[in-house]
Formats: sequence, C-alpha cells, structure tokens
Amino acid sequence: MENDQMWAYQYDENNIYFCPVEIIYIEDDDGNVTRIIPPNSTEVSPGDLVHAKWTGAEWIESASTEYIEALEAVDSEDVSDGAKALKAVADIVETMVRGGA
Repeated sequence: MENDQMWAYQYDENNIYFCPVEIIYIEDDDGNVTRIIPPNSTEVSPGDLVHAKWTGAEWIESASTEYIEALEAVDSEDVSDGAKALKAVADIVETMVRGGA
C-alpha cells in the first residue's frame, strides 16, 4: 500500500488548535484501504491564525487584539532589548491567566 503522508489538524476539548496529526491508512486483506482521521481533527488547515478555534466548519481567530498586538510588539522589538521582550511576554501570560486570550 502506497499513500502519501497526509496531515489533519487536531483541536482540544475547547476546539482550540492543538497539533498536527497524521492521517492513518489501513489496508484489509482484500486490498481495501480505509482512511482514518483521528478524533477531534479536521483536514482544514488553521493557516496562520495566532489562536485558532474550530467552529465545526472553519477555523476562526480566538486571540484578543491585545494579545496579537503584544506578540507583534515582541516580534518588532530589537532582540538585544530583553527587558521589553520579557515585559511583553509577562503581559501575554497575564492576559492568558485572566482568560482574556
């Protein structure tokens, strides 16, 4: 049996993207191939969403604007400025702990 490696995108109990998982192909004695997509998975890619959430039909962005802006601020800062980066990370963690993300 020869099948290309294919991926599905698994989400957790809150429908938040968790990780890529391999689609499994099982061949029976008669040569019939069954394609198995793991539970809580979809073949639809979450793309470049920051905090992707599965609606049952599509992925949507569930991260707050503040969370995304904090990430962008960290990305745009000079790498040598560690204090600002640490503050941005602390702000993100605080937002996540308070349930804002």
